[in-house]
Amino acid sequence: MKRAIALLMVAAAMSACAPKDFAKEGSDAEQFTKDESQCRSQVRALAQQERNIEDQRRATFAAERERYGQQGLYSDMANQGYKYNFERLMARCMEARGWAPKQNGPLPMPKLTW
Repeated sequence: MKRAIALLMVAAAMSACAPKDFAKEGSDAEQFTKDESQCRSQVRALAQQERNIEDQRRATFAAERERYGQQGLYSDMANQGYKYNFERLMARCMEARGWAPKQNGPLPMPKLTW
């Protein structure tokens, strides 16, 4: 349980350092900080509740995985899933408050003429 809490703290610290990838026309940095803070507290509570349920479920089958030396893989997968879930919930919360995600993806491919 202590390990799960430590991992949660590391994930929260890493997500706090994440770049701000949202924009809202007519809003300033103060409004963004306020909305992000409110979303972060709501999402953290929900994500932690879901993580606790998953940790309890995984603990039921942990002995079998440890016996075959696969516990590390399942822990890594759980941590990645938690991080993805947290980011997805944050994006939904920010979008619900009117913030639109910035386009950070790859540049569109040019049309080729043969």
